[in-house]
Amino acid sequence: MTIVVNTRNLLGHTTGVQRYTSSILDYWSESDYQRIEPSDSLNCSGMKGHLWEQLNIPRKINKNNILWSPANTGPVAVKNQIITIHDTVPFDHPEWMSRKFTAWYKFMQPIIARKALHIITVSHFSKERIIENFNIAEEKVSVIYNGINLRSVDETPINDKWKFKNYVLTVGSVEPRKNIQRLISAFLEAKKEVDPSLKLVIVGKRGNDNIFNNSNQEQLKNVQDSVIFTGHVDDDELAQIYRNAKGFCYPSIYEGFGLPPLEALAYGIPVLTSNTTSMKELFTNKAILVDPLSIESIKGGIINLLKLDNTVTLKGQEFAQTLTWEKASRETFQLLSSF
Repeated sequence: MTIVVNTRNLLGHTTGVQRYTSSILDYWSESDYQRIEPSDSLNCSGMKGHLWEQLNIPRKINKNNILWSPANTGPVAVKNQIITIHDTVPFDHPEWMSRKFTAWYKFMQPIIARKALHIITVSHFSKERIIENFNIAEEKVSVIYNGINLRSVDETPINDKWKFKNYVLTVGSVEPRKNIQRLISAFLEAKKEVDPSLKLVIVGKRGNDNIFNNSNQEQLKNVQDSVIFTGHVDDDELAQIYRNAKGFCYPSIYEGFGLPPLEALAYGIPVLTSNTTSMKELFTNKAILVDPLSIESIKGGIINLLKLDNTVTLKGQEFAQTLTWEKASRETFQLLSSF
């Protein structure tokens, strides 16, 4: 049986799902599998990409192939298919998605999930949501944790632009589920009690400048004085920013897995994250867990983060360092090869 990989998602902009696909394939030899994807000249985004996936892939798959679709969707007409579903956000929080995106996924994903031979997902939390949302048998879903990508903090070059001092860090795009607004509000209150000179560094694409969506200029001034938005940085720059952080804050409302806090732990940085979704599964007894919907809870967590017992961080670091892409790649290949 030949493994064929649906790599349509690799032609789009970089996302967590794209990083997942490329990281898994990095550890496979070219003789292990075949790729199937649109030509570079084809606009594979949006509905055009979905139509290509539904109409073209089935014509290229035969009974001697097993198709792996690693990016939440795949062609309905292919029965010999294993699909990776990372989360069920369109079902659990449709308000975060466009209407077209939500409608498409709500229509297609349950059909694909039921027709596929097997489903891979990235956490037991996501497995539970897949079983409930798609009415899938438990034995049809396997959990394979993601890996993490790290740069050696001893070998990465120093860039003076990122030589911040006395800060806590968060990494992620400024979007509703990342909960940046509540984090900033909690941070501004916490720093009054622990250290007025403390900064919050936010690495990721910046959204609306008016974080609080109101006219309270004093509050906005406090944000400008206390919060540093770096925008996108490369992996070497991120390693440098991790290196000197006093703590890492990630009170996300919803995660199918949650790579940034694991990266922080692997670097030996104490972590604050949410007591919900996959974060509770991954970080219990390894980080400070807070209620992501409570500014007071996040504030208390930040205060405790700065005096966290190092044994908790060491336990988290040991766990995070076991989550390699090499391991995830090997387990994925073994599962695909078993069909």
